[in-house]
Amino acid sequence: MKYLYVLTSNDSDYYLEQALLSMHSLRLHMPNAFISLIVDNITEATLTGKREAIRGLVNELKSVTIEDRFNKKARSRWLKTSTREHITGDFLFIDCDTIIAEDITALSNMKINLGAVLNEHASLSDLAKYNPAYLKEMQKLDRKLGFSSTINLNHYFNSGLLLCKDSTIAHDFFGEWHRLWLYCFEQGNVTDQQSFNQSNYIQGNVISELGGEWNCQVLSDGGIRYLHKANIIHYFNPIIEENPYLLGSQKVFEKVKKTGVIDQEIMDMLSNPKGLFVLNSRLKVVDIPMRKFSKSITYAVAQRLFNTKFGTIIESMTWFMYQKMFKPLRVKLSKK
Repeated sequence: MKYLYVLTSNDSDYYLEQALLSMHSLRLHMPNAFISLIVDNITEATLTGKREAIRGLVNELKSVTIEDRFNKKARSRWLKTSTREHITGDFLFIDCDTIIAEDITALSNMKINLGAVLNEHASLSDLAKYNPAYLKEMQKLDRKLGFSSTINLNHYFNSGLLLCKDSTIAHDFFGEWHRLWLYCFEQGNVTDQQSFNQSNYIQGNVISELGGEWNCQVLSDGGIRYLHKANIIHYFNPIIEENPYLLGSQKVFEKVKKTGVIDQEIMDMLSNPKGLFVLNSRLKVVDIPMRKFSKSITYAVAQRLFNTKFGTIIESMTWFMYQKMFKPLRVKLSKK
């Protein structure tokens, strides 16, 4: 089986650096893995100098010319949704923002045509209970696109990892996925999740569910349940101020970008990928009211205010009132 990556990148982003980290982690556990890489023609032209190292990691490099009307993000989805057309044999598609944590050869023995892990590690009925706002957003977008997978099905898959056999069913699925993604693109929606799941619905639920350990989405609510046995860690791409997962930090990406290599320090990190969280990380249950509050304008304003000198004064006054008035009153009432 081939292990397939898709890359659209230039020197202004960290996508190539993420791909290098993922490929090196794969080689660490599976030295003889056959790695395929598909790039667009614009990206291929940038694979020189320090960026050329990625060529030496892959067994198969394919460059595809894409129309100029597609920007970098759209080109990545164009390639991703058409990979079955460009690669022969069975493959495991892996997003670049991943770290391979174990030997994953067991996937090649699975007797299924297509396999993926639930998005957010949750069924849609579960989302309706603890994150209904997110589910409503998904369904609203589907209705806008004329889709119905989030309405008629109870499972919604993450497209960051896809086991794909070289079968008629898989070829038909990719044909439909690419067609629907192009439709979504024309509607102003570049992401591929909606077309991915709608294709599964139209094709008759051809995607088999894989265990969460095959695509452990560590920054999602349910990801922590699978971390201890994770085969693949998916830390997601967006660069935030302090990503709790160390191999998803801008500091690491920048180091790789400057040198063009994965040094021993980073290789040591790759050898222990399940424990790489910042010191001030912690688990917390987020209920529906807290989730709504954390996404509200009130929360954003309060957060900004709290970090100002004026906010410090207000916090001190409020804390004083709590200690001297409200806390004694609460104790007094509890004794009655």
